[in-house]
Amino acid sequence: MGKFLALDLDGTTFGKGTKIPSINQLRLRQAREKGHFVCFVSGRKSFAGIEHLFKFCDYFILNNGGTAYQMPQQGLLYTTYAQPYEMAALIECCQNLPDTALHLIGNGYWGVNRRTSELPKLEARYQNTACLYHSIDDVPFETTDGFIVSGDCEGVRRFIDSKGLNLYCVMSEPDLMDVMPAGVNKWAGIQKVARLAEVSPEDVIAVGNYFNDLDMILGAPLGIAVGNSPQEVKAQADYVTQRTNEEGAVAEVIEKFLL
Repeated sequence: MGKFLALDLDGTTFGKGTKIPSINQLRLRQAREKGHFVCFVSGRKSFAGIEHLFKFCDYFILNNGGTAYQMPQQGLLYTTYAQPYEMAALIECCQNLPDTALHLIGNGYWGVNRRTSELPKLEARYQNTACLYHSIDDVPFETTDGFIVSGDCEGVRRFIDSKGLNLYCVMSEPDLMDVMPAGVNKWAGIQKVARLAEVSPEDVIAVGNYFNDLDMILGAPLGIAVGNSPQEVKAQADYVTQRTNEEGAVAEVIEKFLL
């Protein structure tokens, strides 16, 4: 039975932008040819702009573990939604916090309650343009599988705690916080998918670069941080790559542990 290689995308598998270094592409193909499973695990909410990854993986986990697909046919394996009242509460909270944006994504829709300084960078990264909503009535769905907050992230976290909302928060970038239903994280998602693939948890290798990757780095029998990770993440990994994401850190992992 092959190993189950769980890979974060941004800052880990990707080099610049959404490009996978050629050495990573080669090693990913070789790993799968040897019978190993490749599963991309991302905080991204959709496949928009990353469809070129489908040929490199067997499974795809989005929203930090909230939704998973079998590839390349994009067969939905599971998804976990927040409660509608939780979405309504977060919208009201962020409307009342200056310069704080709540990103709502689903069914081809990307909405924000206000345009903030981080938004142009995100629009360039995702090659998409966010629309503006003013209340929950403007949003074309009742709930979603997760949220992104920019601005006063700590204020939103305090609101969630004060209201006892069944939500989990984690920083995915220095200025962005992901908010998911409680119990959703990358390691929990990896375990679900590995069971469906009939792979033992002992055969999982998890590779990431940031704080929203820590649960899978700590949970996996072999948790790896890439060379460009913050020191706090490196300190908790079983192995730290010599290479950065732009230098083919994923290829280094495959060469050392799978080939």
